[in-house]
Amino acid sequence: MLFTETHRKIFLIVFVLFGFLWGIGNAPLFDEDEGFFAEGTREMAVRGDFVSTFINKEQRFDKPPLTNWLQYGCAQIFGWNEFSMRLPSCLASVFWMFLIYFFTKKKLDERSAFFATLIAASSIQITIVGKAALADGILNMALTGAMLCLFDFIHQKNKKFIWAFYVFTGIGFLAKGPIAVLIPGAVFMIYLVKWKTWNAILRLLDPIGIFLFLIIAAPWYILEYQASGENFINGFFLNHNVNRFQTAFEGHYGGILYFVPVLLLGLLPFTAVILKSFTKIKYIWSKKWLSFLMIWFCFVFILFSLSGTKLHHYIIYGYSPLCVLGGWYAANNSRLPVVWPALVFIILLIAIPFSVPFAIPKINDVYVVEVLKAVSIEFDQFYLFFMLTIFAILLLVWWIKSWSTEIRMGIVGLMMLITINIIWMPRLGALLQKPVKEAALFAKNKNLKNVVIFNHYNPSFHFYSELYAEEREPKTGEIVFTKTDRLASIPVQEVFYNKYGYILIKVGSK
Repeated sequence: MLFTETHRKIFLIVFVLFGFLWGIGNAPLFDEDEGFFAEGTREMAVRGDFVSTFINKEQRFDKPPLTNWLQYGCAQIFGWNEFSMRLPSCLASVFWMFLIYFFTKKKLDERSAFFATLIAASSIQITIVGKAALADGILNMALTGAMLCLFDFIHQKNKKFIWAFYVFTGIGFLAKGPIAVLIPGAVFMIYLVKWKTWNAILRLLDPIGIFLFLIIAAPWYILEYQASGENFINGFFLNHNVNRFQTAFEGHYGGILYFVPVLLLGLLPFTAVILKSFTKIKYIWSKKWLSFLMIWFCFVFILFSLSGTKLHHYIIYGYSPLCVLGGWYAANNSRLPVVWPALVFIILLIAIPFSVPFAIPKINDVYVVEVLKAVSIEFDQFYLFFMLTIFAILLLVWWIKSWSTEIRMGIVGLMMLITINIIWMPRLGALLQKPVKEAALFAKNKNLKNVVIFNHYNPSFHFYSELYAEEREPKTGEIVFTKTDRLASIPVQEVFYNKYGYILIKVGSK
């Protein structure tokens, strides 16, 4: 079958919408990050204060509030639920994919744009993080738009691209802060050094563009400084930005090679296609557009590899250029490693749940044991049937070599999205987060007061229960929400809820 440009466009539209919008309300909010953003939005609404972010009545300076504002807007339309909390990120990710397609088609060709967008939308890490109730989908959309407009501005000298660059940068700065400026600025300077395009520096200082950036980003920073003063400077800029780079913030540490396995796994199912593009590194480095993409990725990779704080999603800031390079390579080469990485991954996913019973005797953590015992409940015979069906389809694609690259990669990407969106994430959510949601709703419906949370952090509990809860050791007669491994020091008078390692109880006397 011959895939025309029209066929490719129709397929991509359906593929991207399915990847980022299908079933986004099917899994509970994951702690702590999704719960953190959702609860911050809820407390903004309760307090009537849309400048400062509070979690469980404690002011936090982790992120600017753009995501919270968008979540609040969605909640006014669709209600206070998972769908509303995730929708802003999902829509931003859809636009992120459009930007990849539009600029790749403009700089290379339509077929390269198709493969670049397909690779990006299929990526495990992008399809998970891109539709989570976080700031990262919005930031990555803004960062990608800023970077691609920046390149066009350097070479085309078109004012609309520099204005668009500043708009995207302002959105990113309001979504997550200085990183939205740091990455474009550093890549811009490195690129100018390589290609000696020095006159672009002065043209970048466009008054209208700077005004657009300031009118988008500056008002909130001014208002927050007026409200919180030095606490905002110390909490946001110094603690959550400078200190994250200098030290392992909140225990998120890792070695210099931390992001290597993250990349290999996060870019599946087309990791091997992207890695194959690196065999053309000399050609890539000799072309302005391709070298810009390589500088972009390398800067992100080196920056966060050297950072003291390491979180898996940081590397996604460099995924867009990798996907474009992979798309360029796929469009210009016929023999591609399309199927076998996905086959290996699916085999691992089939094996993992059924290997859990062998691990339980070796684990001493009571909570972990409770979760592992529940794996067989959520990952049942239906799960096995679905996963074996996916495996069989991938084998068929591997066997039939005559199909076009578009068909083969399209089917593999679709199988990956079905695996993540329909088969895995709802089950993982039921295993890890549904108990938190159910316990919170029980507390809300029973109008339980003065709930205490002991020795763990689940901000989604506050979101679902609409309750504030002190985080401390409970006293006799109080209601406590905790994990089962914390019960050794707590006398139990009454159990209200107990599932998969989470428990809601009334404390008895010692």
